[in-house]
Amino acid sequence: MTATAMQLITVTPNPAIDHTVSLDRLEPGAVHRARAEQFEAGGKGIGVAAVAAALGLRTAASGWLGDQNPQLFERAFAERGIADAMVRVPGHTRTNIKLADAERGDSTDINLAGIAFDAESTAQAEAALLARLAPLVGEGTWCTLAGSLPPGVGVESLLRLAEALRARGARLMVDTGGKVLGELLDRLPAAPDFLKPNRAELEELVGQPLPAAADVARAALALRARGVGLVVVSLGGDGAVIAGEGGCWLALPPRVPVATTVGAGDALVAGTLAALVEGQAFPEAAVFGMACAAARIQRIAPGLPPRAEIETLVARIVLQPV
Repeated sequence: MTATAMQLITVTPNPAIDHTVSLDRLEPGAVHRARAEQFEAGGKGIGVAAVAAALGLRTAASGWLGDQNPQLFERAFAERGIADAMVRVPGHTRTNIKLADAERGDSTDINLAGIAFDAESTAQAEAALLARLAPLVGEGTWCTLAGSLPPGVGVESLLRLAEALRARGARLMVDTGGKVLGELLDRLPAAPDFLKPNRAELEELVGQPLPAAADVARAALALRARGVGLVVVSLGGDGAVIAGEGGCWLALPPRVPVATTVGAGDALVAGTLAALVEGQAFPEAAVFGMACAAARIQRIAPGLPPRAEIETLVARIVLQPV
């Protein structure tokens, strides 16, 4: 890896400003008084970059950012030590609303569509993104393709991007779901090195419910049989199913107070990748990622506690063969 190459690059085609509103209890149809609110630079890849940088990885955030409201993202990158590799495109980056319910310990998300692209603007934005990424990718750089696609952008753009990154020696991690994930798996010449769907995304991919951990494990192992290197399926409070060379496990999380579930999946991905970069084996790397997620959900504000606290959580995670 060259001196200018990143250890991790997150690519977020459809970032969002996350507007989190904290409530005592969410009641549909009622008028609520908020306990607090905050605005954060969001999108799956942005959240992964923030946690990865906090864990010490040389990290860049890339994707397409509206040129009319980039300031929140620019401040976040500068404050967190993330290299800004976002390509500015005409328009406003969307805002996603997250209603955090303190009583239930979960959140309700309202996600907007994002900046709309046509064929011409897609081609221009894709070329600009490839040009921005090229000098940052070296042999062994982890590159994540995360989140949804903005209106007008098809999976072909992701396919071309993935192949261009791999041609430069990158390892590919995909954190998306549904039709996009299915098309990537069907059409990529080589399967991704790492997939992190949640249960709902995996159910959409396989076209059937996966109610039990054993059902999730069978689906994860089927992905492994298609050539995927590592599979981590997040199950929310039930933990995660992790499959890789050596087997398949259910990882049971520690019981911790939940302030918000926002960012838990990003912390899981970032922690796993950070551990892999540090040389940890699988499944231990995924266990460290789960500990990062358990640390993240205990606080509304973004960020992680000191490394020693995360390691304490690692010791409380139970691995069961499944």
